[in-house]
Amino acid sequence: MRFAIFRHLWSRARVSFHSLLLTLLLTLLLTACAQNQPAEVVGPPPVGNVTLNVAAQTPSEERLLNIGVQVFDTRATDEQITQAGAAIFAEIRRVETHYLPVVLRNTLVASNQWGVVRVLPETDPSVDLLIQGTILRSDGANLILQVYATDSSGKEWLNQTYVDTASNSEYPDFVPSLRDRSTTTNLEDPFQDLHAQIANDLLAVRESMDSQALLALAQLTQIKYAGDLSPEAFGSLLQPDAQGLLTLQRLPATNDPLLEHVAQIRARHHVFIDTIDEYYDALHHDLKPTYDVWRQYSHDQVVEEEESAASAAAGGTLSGSGSFEALSQNYNRYKWAKIFEQEFVALASGFVSETAPAVLKLSENVNGLTGPVEEQYAQWRVLLRELFEVETAGLSQ
Repeated sequence: MRFAIFRHLWSRARVSFHSLLLTLLLTLLLTACAQNQPAEVVGPPPVGNVTLNVAAQTPSEERLLNIGVQVFDTRATDEQITQAGAAIFAEIRRVETHYLPVVLRNTLVASNQWGVVRVLPETDPSVDLLIQGTILRSDGANLILQVYATDSSGKEWLNQTYVDTASNSEYPDFVPSLRDRSTTTNLEDPFQDLHAQIANDLLAVRESMDSQALLALAQLTQIKYAGDLSPEAFGSLLQPDAQGLLTLQRLPATNDPLLEHVAQIRARHHVFIDTIDEYYDALHHDLKPTYDVWRQYSHDQVVEEEESAASAAAGGTLSGSGSFEALSQNYNRYKWAKIFEQEFVALASGFVSETAPAVLKLSENVNGLTGPVEEQYAQWRVLLRELFEVETAGLSQ
């Protein structure tokens, strides 16, 4: 029952995201000429061409750490959003905070270097390594991410800003068609180099650790999750050291009945977060065609404005608003907008007709999960703690 409710609510969220992005993209296309000059890219140099370090053979078990990629944050301020032209850019960024973590998750999976990698709505005590990110800039031409990764002990693996720029060659020569999703499904992300660099940097940290340290980390994660379920029973097993990192004071007996129940509860929790990860993946798949078009359009516009600004700074004769080049660029932008206008409207109408189920009314007496996915995740954690208390009543450490 809980999973049925979760699926229904998440389905409605996916529809909302998808319809929203379609509306935003159509608005952008029809108001293309209202953009301001792009801001200068600041920060470290772009990552350049990066080859993902892929394991030819699956690493040994102790090296297969489980990773959680938390939904990203954004640092765009209200002032920056206003300067960009309209508040719709804030909504696009909100979509990106759910979309980009899936791209990083897929890259880590493709490396064949890790255990289970999931996208999560919140921090999770059951993972060995947690990756958090903040989108500093994303306009189709540039992507800047602040990435922070820590393991279950609190040790910092990454705290770095990553920059990548997309060239014309990283976008298709043709404009992808939203009617034929196969034209966008297999397109590589234009900022794949950035995600590959993050994956390679994480791998370098893991490779600097010996097998004993990795085994100890996995054991610490197990006890940390046990302490989240029952601080009274397991909280004393973990203590911070002088640097503030959690250290394992001792391990419970292997036949400890409480620890056996922890393993059972953790398995149920993994089923739940696997389900959440699947829905983030489905959301990514659904949004990709629309998001690819928006990003390519934004890229072309940013590049055009940068070239126009450079031409004006150099005293070029074609930079004026009435020049033949400017008029041609405006016409091409308008023509592109009109070509896609009918397709977007038709596609949006199709979504409305196909995804208009009756609203599910939940009684306060229903023992289910309600609200946004972040709230459902928090409710699930509470339910597991209550379940652990019920199942272990009468048992002693």
